[in-house]
Amino acid sequence: MNISTTGALAIEFHPHSPTQWIATYYPMVDTPAGRWADVTWVLHQRLIAVTADSRQPARWLDARSADPRDSCYTSHQTWREPLAAGYAAGMAVYEAEAIESPLSPQAAQHIRDSAVVVPAGQLAEWVLDDLQDETSSVRG
Repeated sequence: MNISTTGALAIEFHPHSPTQWIATYYPMVDTPAGRWADVTWVLHQRLIAVTADSRQPARWLDARSADPRDSCYTSHQTWREPLAAGYAAGMAVYEAEAIESPLSPQAAQHIRDSAVVVPAGQLAEWVLDDLQDETSSVRG
């Protein structure tokens, strides 16, 4: 598995409060099964104000630019400015924290063994499952 060199970040966003959503930025990784979001590495989180057209279930976005006019934000016109600003912040963190030197075979294997990648939309299912498990254990 290699960190994607395309500059793409996965953005997962969902309701955070009655007036805000939260956007979480993850790096995309290339795997033999395709590109996936590496949800073990949160690059950035940003609160976004609720708009009339944002009252929907959790969503994912594959962002490639800090330019709010980029086509990756076309389906999110009301949020394009904050999403693009979040992309820039997420890429800054990625560039500051990314390993620049080649990894040893052992270090690369350790990363492969410990990394968790999920397809778009599955993170929300995992979070809900975990919350249900915690609720059940508290009641039990």
